[in-house]
Amino acid sequence: MKKIALFIAAVMVMAAANAQVVVGLQGGYFQLQSNNNVNVDAITNQNWLAGAQVGYMVTQKLYVGLSGNFNSYTNDTMETTRTIELNNMPHVVTNYHTNVENTGWSVSPMVKYEFVRYGNMHFHVLLAGTVSQMGYRTIVESYNDYINGGQYIERPPVCDSVKTFTWGVSLRPTITYEFSQHLSAELSLDFLSVGFASQKVTYDGMTVSDMDGNSVTPEYTTNTLYAGLNTLMETLRWESPMLRLGFNWTF
Repeated sequence: MKKIALFIAAVMVMAAANAQVVVGLQGGYFQLQSNNNVNVDAITNQNWLAGAQVGYMVTQKLYVGLSGNFNSYTNDTMETTRTIELNNMPHVVTNYHTNVENTGWSVSPMVKYEFVRYGNMHFHVLLAGTVSQMGYRTIVESYNDYINGGQYIERPPVCDSVKTFTWGVSLRPTITYEFSQHLSAELSLDFLSVGFASQKVTYDGMTVSDMDGNSVTPEYTTNTLYAGLNTLMETLRWESPMLRLGFNWTF
């Protein structure tokens, strides 16, 4: 048993000694526009991320690494007319515009394996886990008050004290093109991914009473299995952009 353990340790040391260090930068963007109400002109969701990764080429086909990203999400809604409450009275306004924005971070350990190579192009399957924390949302409302002569009004930004924590795991294809022995570009096809995500939303600054009469902070959790192009549907996605492009340098 001791000899087996020593053999495994020796193999791991040799693999680490021969491993190539890879560092890189990556970014992604995704926009989806839709409407689901006769009074809603458009609902636009925008997601983008920027980050870096570091890892090792353990063998010519196997890569292990870790990435960290800054994430941003924006929901923009335009309604032709809307009834709002002003001075405790219903008030009809036009061109009601709502902009909701929040930012956060994510960390993803990953394992990538090359299954096909064609010239300078490498096709991989990527298994990744992700932990993501999105901060409080900032909400800005604006509208035209036609009762007061069509005056344009923009309300001060409001923080809603809602934060979102997500963890998940996914499998997706990636394509790498080698420009040289050191420089390569990598395209991650997130829209073809399959995986699981669990999202917990917490309403800080609010309290409700539980069944025992105790004051608690409201929160709820959503678990989702997803596959392929359901990115185009309004379902939970912890990987926001449909395409993610990165540039890597191998030492």
